[in-house]
Amino acid sequence: MKINDSSSPVEPIVCLAHRFESIVNKYVFQPMNLSAISVKILKLLQENSSMTASALIEMTGATKSNMSQRLSFLEKEGYLTKTYASDSKDKRKISIRLTPAGKEKIADLEKRFKKAKISFEKKFTEKELAQHKAFFKKLSAILDSEESELEKIFKI
Repeated sequence: MKINDSSSPVEPIVCLAHRFESIVNKYVFQPMNLSAISVKILKLLQENSSMTASALIEMTGATKSNMSQRLSFLEKEGYLTKTYASDSKDKRKISIRLTPAGKEKIADLEKRFKKAKISFEKKFTEKELAQHKAFFKKLSAILDSEESELEKIFKI
């Protein structure tokens, strides 16, 4: 019996990404008391010694409200510090940096991902891993170049 598969080739990727995100949230982020956006913020701060909230919003796609909540939470947990500009009249000019505790949290996170990576990689051949990397590199490039077009298509 032939199954009529008229679904888009993108659909399984989206479904798999959602499933993968759920698993990562359950087994990695939640046990560490973090959200995916919090991890993204910490990783960006690790890559850039100091950032502004505006830059973090731009790089993560988060809303101002969500970013404010995440930054407050991460500051309360001791993972980052906010330093106001010398003219403290303007509270929007904030420099955000990782603390030693934030760096340690990222190191713990990377250890968890390394364990998962080692476990997953054993299940694939070198050829499959190379194909996977090539596919996602190309898909990422396509998304980067076509995002503005997608925005036009899905704009309500």
